[in-house]
Amino acid sequence: MFVRLEELVLANSGEDEFEEVFKLLVAKLWDEYTDKGSFRTYEDETKTYTAIAKLLGEAEKAWQGIVEPFAAPALTPQHLQVCVDALSRHKILGSSFEVMDSFFEFIVAKSAKGSKGQYFTPRYVVEFCVRMLKPQVNETLLDPACGSGGFLVHTLNYVRQRQSLAKTKATEYSSTKLWGFDIDGRAIRVAKALMVLAGDGKANIIRLNSLVKPGTPQTVLPGLEANGTVLTMEDICRTRLRRHKGFDIILTNPPFAGELRERHILDSYRLGTGKSRVERDILFLERCIEMLRPGGRLAIVLPDNKVAAESYADMRRWLVRKAKVLGVVGLGRHTFLPHTHQKTSVLFAQRRKELQPINGDEKIFFAVSERDGKNSKGQLSLRTGIHDCDNLWEGVDHDLSDIVAAFEEFCQSQEIDWD
Repeated sequence: MFVRLEELVLANSGEDEFEEVFKLLVAKLWDEYTDKGSFRTYEDETKTYTAIAKLLGEAEKAWQGIVEPFAAPALTPQHLQVCVDALSRHKILGSSFEVMDSFFEFIVAKSAKGSKGQYFTPRYVVEFCVRMLKPQVNETLLDPACGSGGFLVHTLNYVRQRQSLAKTKATEYSSTKLWGFDIDGRAIRVAKALMVLAGDGKANIIRLNSLVKPGTPQTVLPGLEANGTVLTMEDICRTRLRRHKGFDIILTNPPFAGELRERHILDSYRLGTGKSRVERDILFLERCIEMLRPGGRLAIVLPDNKVAAESYADMRRWLVRKAKVLGVVGLGRHTFLPHTHQKTSVLFAQRRKELQPINGDEKIFFAVSERDGKNSKGQLSLRTGIHDCDNLWEGVDHDLSDIVAAFEEFCQSQEIDWD
């Protein structure tokens, strides 16, 4: 149905496919959310256009930041009539959440993400990272490169299910404990929409450049300035979090590709000082350690060369001085297909407390996933006997649950303290 919708929007319109499909989905979602019954075709095509534009306006006021202010369909009334007719036959809120999630991932990745070296993390890998670090209802959690908000949504579901949170408590948890930042405006809007689909629209999802630190000179980007200055993560935390000393947990998959060459940014990082260019994921690693409280824990997806290649040994020496490396899990080569063949690992670490001595005998948990849940074309591989997969963690043929169990045993044997 979504592929058909995309085809209908593209046919003879000349408009931005992401924007127009997204507007239709938000209008449909708001119509179902409020039970208005207005998302349908009328005999007069102009009346159909007016009804959809009104739904969008109401959604924009209720869910700020999901659609652009004063957004209206750019399709002609005749073209819009055909698209509304196709979508009105389906119910979004009754659909599998992961179906909607996959579709949003598809349209954003297709329109923007791949060219920037950032690819959405498969949702069973997101769930794996959440289960490894076991977030609690009283802990703050950050994703500084949140994309479509996968880590935030799965954390919300994980805590809600295990803590049996009522709707009001889940909303309170989401609005006070979950934080996401990303420089991509479209991804931010999708993340907000997915939080609505997950049962909450209150998470703190904000557009900014997470790599900019306070006091760093920076060219102001349109829409990112506040009172003539560039917003940083510290600015947000200082104004919205009381007595904030750092996040309890950071879960993230930062952009892999691309290098930063801006001298004013590189000189603000220990791993960038004196260098002419540094890959973005290295700076994100340092930024994550910096944003954790002492004792806080981290899960970050990195290219394999960062955890294995000799050329990055200096980075790893810096890391073990700042954090206790708890584990490294190698993911399969098919994990990020069809976007990239990049081989990756997930690094799990805990920021060292002040004056905490470095024990030379610290043990590290290592594991390699041998069933990565996808084939060589990037298509999901389902477990035997499963034909329709609503729950990717249960339905996809992966071995990550075995790794979670082994890591739990490792933490118990090493008496690793989360506090």
